[in-house]
This record gives sequence, structure tokens and C-alpha cells, in this order.
Amino acid sequence: MKTLILTRQQIKPLLSMSKAIRAVEAVFKAQGQNKVQMPAKIYLDLKKYHGDFRAMPAFVESLNAATLKWVNSHSRNAKYQMPAVMAVLILSDPRNGFPLCIMDGTYATDIRTGAAGAVAAKYLARQDSKVISLVGCGRQAQTQLEALEQVFKIEQVKIWGHEETVMKSFKKAMPLFRKRMVLCQTIKECVTDGDIVVTTTPSRKPIVKLNWLKKNAHVNAIGADAAGKQELDPIILKKGKVVIDDWTQASHSGEINVPLKKKQISQRNIHAELGELVSRKKASASLRNTITVFDSTGLAVQDTAVAHLIYKEARKKKTGKLIQLI
Repeated sequence: MKTLILTRQQIKPLLSMSKAIRAVEAVFKAQGQNKVQMPAKIYLDLKKYHGDFRAMPAFVESLNAATLKWVNSHSRNAKYQMPAVMAVLILSDPRNGFPLCIMDGTYATDIRTGAAGAVAAKYLARQDSKVISLVGCGRQAQTQLEALEQVFKIEQVKIWGHEETVMKSFKKAMPLFRKRMVLCQTIKECVTDGDIVVTTTPSRKPIVKLNWLKKNAHVNAIGADAAGKQELDPIILKKGKVVIDDWTQASHSGEINVPLKKKQISQRNIHAELGELVSRKKASASLRNTITVFDSTGLAVQDTAVAHLIYKEARKKKTGKLIQLI
């Protein structure tokens, strides 16, 4: 047997955002039904290099697929002209362990994280949400916006970045949204009137305050993905309804990790895991008239969902290179 090798450029035409959203929603449902195996991320912390590596394994019964993602996060990679986050995904046959495919996981990670944000907003935000506020203007902000466009009729996009040049670059990179986009000088200006607020910064201190938000705003908190990171004032988590993707990961490295350690909130403040809403174990309709927060840490089962999708499409279209790896 041979292993399929797929590059980023080969993957991009195979993975549309709409297909990714459907696949990610289905895998959250499977997680809520306890039909997945997913140990928490393993971290390899390299303070010397201002970065870390993470190993993320998962098995999804409904797909009969097992994956392992090896992904980094190096905040200073811009000086090397490299992305801060890069990943490699391995898709294996669970029947015998054979590596069916080794693929770039960087693009897949961007898309599946955006897709998860759209799924969360579908269940937690008001259906008539029109104004999107983006706090942070990196690649993840792009895919969050692209995914939300699949679910909502967006009339205005307010953006904030740490430099004006960053905001202008973001606007240039998003031609479909350019006429609807407003550049904001402060975070307060950005999130005011936002129906859906998306935070994608590497902040280690709260940068969004409760009294800046609409009383029924939904927040996708994406940036906190390691211990010590946080973007929201803890009072937002205490007053609002918090939905996480996974307790073990979120309590260690999500938006809730710092407030939990400081005892500003407890597990009682967590309303549900997203999989519980998608699988209908818990109702979501009653949450639409209060501030809601989705604490996204990124799950290995999301990687399995998109890797399986990519592999099927690649085989169908005969994309990639087959090699005798083993």
C-alpha cells in the first residue's frame, strides 16, 4: 500500500468552508454523543524559542478515521517570514494503523477553527445578527469571518488591529467584505454594537470589557489557546453563558483558564460543551437573549473531520502523490 502526500496548494481546492462547517458540526454532534476518542492536547513548551508544539490525536467512530496533528505556535515567526502556526496531519486506517495520508495541516487548521466558530454562533448568536466585530486581524480572523458569512447575512464588519497597517492589509485581503468594513481605532469602538464579537489575539490580559458589549451579543473567544492567555474581562464569563469545546482543554488553555486559576469563576459558570448543544443534550434557544461566549481551544476531532473530507476528495479527484512510505 502507498501513502498519499498532500500539500497546502493541493488541499485548498478540496476544502470549501461550507463543507468544513457541515463536517465540523457533525463531529461536534458525535462528541456530544460520546462517539469519539480524544485525549487532551499534549504540550511541548519551548520558552527559549517563544513557542510550543502540540500533539493532537483523535478517533471518530462515524468516520472510522484516526488522525494525529503535530502543530506549533511560535509568536515571533514573522521575523522568519513564516506563519506563527504550522501543522502536519496524519490520517491513519484504524483497522491496521496504516498511514493513509500525510498532509499539510496549516490550512486545514485555519478552516476548521473558522468552521467551529460558525457552528457555535449558529447555536448561540441571534439568527438576525448583522454586525460582526473582529478584535484581531490575523489569518484566523479571516477564516472566522468567511465562516460566519455562510450562516448570517452580514451588513457590517468592524475590525481592530494593533496597527493601522495591519487593519489595512486585512481589508485588502478580504475583497468580498471591503465595502462593509469599518476600521476602528479602539477595541471599545470595535465591539460596541457588535452582534457577534470574535477575538483572535495572543493577549495575556483582558482587553474586552463587559459594559462595551450589547446585552445579547455573542462572543467567539478564539485567541486563548495556551495557559496564561485571556482576552475577556472575567466578569463577562461570570455574567454571561459560557459554552466550551472541551472541559479538559479549556480549563488548561482556553479563555476560562486564568479566571479558573484565580477562582474568579468555577466550573459552575460553564453552561455546556458545544457538542451537548449540537447533539441536543442541552437546549440552546434560551441563550439567545443574553451574552454568550464560546471558548474555542480547537479539538483534534475537528482535524479528523476535515482530514477525512480532504482525503476523500483527493482520492476522488486523483490529487496528490502516492509514495511507498512503509
